[in-house]
Amino acid sequence: MKLEQPVKIIIWGAPASGKGTQSELIEKNYGLVHIAAGDLLRAEVTAETENGKRAKEYMEKGMMVPDEVVVTIVKARLSQPDAEENGWVLDGYPRSLSQVNALQDLRVRPDMFILLEVSEESLIERVVGRRLDPVTGKIYHLKYSPPENKEISSRLTLRFDDTEEKGHHLPHR
Repeated sequence: MKLEQPVKIIIWGAPASGKGTQSELIEKNYGLVHIAAGDLLRAEVTAETENGKRAKEYMEKGMMVPDEVVVTIVKARLSQPDAEENGWVLDGYPRSLSQVNALQDLRVRPDMFILLEVSEESLIERVVGRRLDPVTGKIYHLKYSPPENKEISSRLTLRFDDTEEKGHHLPHR
């Protein structure tokens, strides 16, 4: 269902709380553009851009990427024509007060804010079972959303930022 006006949604929760899954459903059902801050950062890392090199240093240590790097990347994506024309669901951003302020400075005001609350036990299970298809960039979960066939299954990898140790340090409620 295509909406008459572009809608802006922020979906927020701990890593592995289901933001990506819910954002994809919103994208599919309402035609909004799914913008995942984590995916944008990983793409910059893969492309070995200057921002990507800076981000990688922090991501490999399980630390938050400096706000100026994340703000630059997200700002550029929000200003692309598809996001402006169709609306968007922003996944995993903002994560700090300065990122909130950056959105306000850009005069970005979401129409809706969705908060996903997940227990620590569930977060750990979700993190350790999550896998990445390096060919398509699609995220699978070995238990909840396994790959469609053996070819895909054979090429799945762990995301470099997904570890059980990380699961114990995730913010949760």
